Amino acid sequence: MTLLKSVSVQTQFIKKTLLAVAAFGLAFPSATTAQVPVPLSSSPSASRPSLQSDVLTDGTYLFGQSPTPGQIGAVYAVLSVENNQTVGAFYQPRSSFDCFYGQVLPNQLALNVVDSYQQTVHPYAIALSLDGSLVAGNGAGVSTLEGFHRIDTLSEQDVSMLNTCKADFSEATPAQ
Repeated sequence: MTLLKSVSVQTQFIKKTLLAVAAFGLAFPSATTAQVPVPLSSSPSASRPSLQSDVLTDGTYLFGQSPTPGQIGAVYAVLSVENNQTVGAFYQPRSSFDCFYGQVLPNQLALNVVDSYQQTVHPYAIALSLDGSLVAGNGAGVSTLEGFHRIDTLSEQDVSMLNTCKADFSEATPAQ
């Protein structure tokens, strides 16, 4: 089933309001406006920072302002990480979504959020924090987005949004 990006006028208003709120750092308390857009690179060594260990290991993640998936009014982020590059989507349940791409840095995600209606790019940085509740034994804690809870299970809709964003950026990025 294809996830449609078109929504009602009311949902568009909500979406634009979310973007405005995010711009002021209210929706994402630890978000700051980045200075420059982060390039989307298919070459891992071209933009991979020198890290002792990956902050978010390669894989797929779901984070939510609510620890429970699908809560109306909560913002969620579904993302894929590969070689410290990320592609994903911010969304609210029963609303549209905005794709993003960027880099996983030691203490933040440096992102470019693409407005799905106007196709404008908004650079953001979201802090990463260590979730001590997920520490097992002597192991290191697991990173999470500041102000968000890590959610273990992705829904079909999460996977569909993520695949849409991956496809959008693979088509827009020339082969290197």
